[in-house]
Amino acid sequence: MGKSANMFMSSNEDKETLNKRVTLLAEQMDYARSKKNHLLAYLKSELSNKLGAPVGYCLQGSYKNHTLIRPVRINEEFDIDAGVYLMFDAKSQGIQANDAKSILRSVLLRYCAANDDANLAESKPNCERVCFPGSFHIDLPLYYFVKETEICRLATEKSGWIDSDPKSLQDWFDNKISTYPTEKKARLRRCIKNIKTWVALKTVKLPSIAITVFIANTFADFEQDDDVFVQNAANLLHYLKANNKILSPINGDDLIDGTNEDKTKLSEQLTLLLNSLKGANNSRSATEAHPFWSSVFEHIYPPFAEIEELVPVTNFPALTTVPSINIRKTDRDNRFLEDSSAEIIYGFLGENLAFSITNFASYPANSTVKWMVRNKEKEASLANDLGHLRAFKLNDICEEHCGYRGTHYMECLIEANSQILGAKFIKVIVSAITRPSRNPPRKIYGPGR
Repeated sequence: MGKSANMFMSSNEDKETLNKRVTLLAEQMDYARSKKNHLLAYLKSELSNKLGAPVGYCLQGSYKNHTLIRPVRINEEFDIDAGVYLMFDAKSQGIQANDAKSILRSVLLRYCAANDDANLAESKPNCERVCFPGSFHIDLPLYYFVKETEICRLATEKSGWIDSDPKSLQDWFDNKISTYPTEKKARLRRCIKNIKTWVALKTVKLPSIAITVFIANTFADFEQDDDVFVQNAANLLHYLKANNKILSPINGDDLIDGTNEDKTKLSEQLTLLLNSLKGANNSRSATEAHPFWSSVFEHIYPPFAEIEELVPVTNFPALTTVPSINIRKTDRDNRFLEDSSAEIIYGFLGENLAFSITNFASYPANSTVKWMVRNKEKEASLANDLGHLRAFKLNDICEEHCGYRGTHYMECLIEANSQILGAKFIKVIVSAITRPSRNPPRKIYGPGR
């Protein structure tokens, strides 16, 4: 067990691991924290002045639980949930839910008008959303809370004020794990983050709160993170195969509540997940397990070259036939530069790389080529662009772009009938802003020089 432990988590902060790749950078968190604090301070003051009553707020969800994950695709945003609380009985004072939401929205409109980096999204049935484009957004549900009776109600667009107390669920989670040692808590949170990453990659309906409640209730702890994920993900999928609901420990509500189509897609992805977990668990090494983990976590999983048992790493093992790959390089204006079959490619920002299999006749005609871009380095991380997966026919060309400085990888996996027939990776090193001119213009000297 623990064969892929160093690919999931490492004490070496410089090593590329799954935990590092699912976790937001300190700069991203600092930016979000600063914007969140500024918005909530403004909101608390302005809304209180407008209503003539005290207003508070309470952070909730993944931000509060320390289970935020990096967006898995470029241009996606992570979210922060912050409940806004009117500290009085709004309903008994004749304030309708829609009116309260309208007042909240008017205050947010003024905030966004005064802050160029903030945009107010269309009103949602149960909350308002302020976006900081390209980075994150803050969801702001509005409640009223009566301290004496502990009544808490949420303002909704269609149902008025309804009973809702997210803080009680937060308190339940905190109490549930309160006796765990620090390291066990950390492994539990990383397990939740890894499951959430799988959910985001496969675009299935399995809300974060449902995952959090299930794992907190049933957590199976192991020393290594890969073993933790295998067991807890298996427990979750077996449970969901038999029960399509995860119930709230507070009021018994279904925390998933998806459509039949949602449930069908989730069931299909759970079957694929089970197959991958079996493959990874039965593998004899991190090398052998890598394709199975890649099917689960796609480009978020660390590059094959990070496997420590391969030092030095030359390439994937020859599974049947190692693919021969041609890389055609063109400049930013699509002018041809060179063809190469090297395992290390050097490029410059803005250039283009076209990958193709040259020995495609060595594989069955029904084979599929999966090209996996795995970006590294800070530029790609700040853009939440850690790569992507694309599938092609054998003789198709996969075109990519040099968009970030640093070391990146293109991994190639050839499959047919669910069997891996060959694999290889290309190391791509991107540097400088533009490629130096091949024939720079001669210096022109003036008269008499």
